[in-house]
Amino acid sequence: MLKKSCLLIICFLLLGCVSANAIDLKFNGFIADEANLLSDQVEQDLNMTLWDLQKKSGADIAVVTLPTLNGQTVEKVALEIGRTYKLGAVGKNNGMVFLTSLAERRMRIELGLGLEDKISISTLENIRDNDIIPYYKNSDYAKGIARGTYVLAKTVAQVEGVNNLKIQGTCPPPLNSSSSQSKSNEEHIPFWAYPFLLLGALFGGGRRRSGSFGGFGGGGGFGGSGCSGSW
Repeated sequence: MLKKSCLLIICFLLLGCVSANAIDLKFNGFIADEANLLSDQVEQDLNMTLWDLQKKSGADIAVVTLPTLNGQTVEKVALEIGRTYKLGAVGKNNGMVFLTSLAERRMRIELGLGLEDKISISTLENIRDNDIIPYYKNSDYAKGIARGTYVLAKTVAQVEGVNNLKIQGTCPPPLNSSSSQSKSNEEHIPFWAYPFLLLGALFGGGRRRSGSFGGFGGGGGFGGSGCSGSW
């Protein structure tokens, strides 16, 4: 009897530890800004862009900011996010996690299995070093996240065969550039289209919801491939 009681206590303690370490994020569309780094407008612009990417390719990019990793590695947390929230389309596993943690000054871009053979690690490292980290070093996290997200979305769109990704908002320029965003062939979403796009996302069905948009695709296949960085 004593042994059984001890085993039950150990089981409850283990379950408590698992629960404490579980990833529980409040997504607004594709973004979980737990560190409160982004304005509502930036979130809206990024969400509209990422939703268009999802609609045309099934690919999901989850943009996550955390105040701290709570003693875990950035690699482990990013991997858990991709698997827990089932990023990417079923069968394609073309999800991606863009994670930033303030306390540890660490970031990670995690690739789903379906993107591992399409996007090289050197490409991710280039985006990290030239588009994201320069802004982070200046503590301008909002612009670093925005630019990183836009560039990652364009990269995924290219490898997934999407030639007309609709970009909402303005991508911040490279930090070493004084020019505005360069002209491109991407379409921009007109303001009047917002209500129709949101209604389509809300009532499109078939996807597990993750906020005000259509939810993630139900894939979740991640093998631990990506790149990390610090500043």
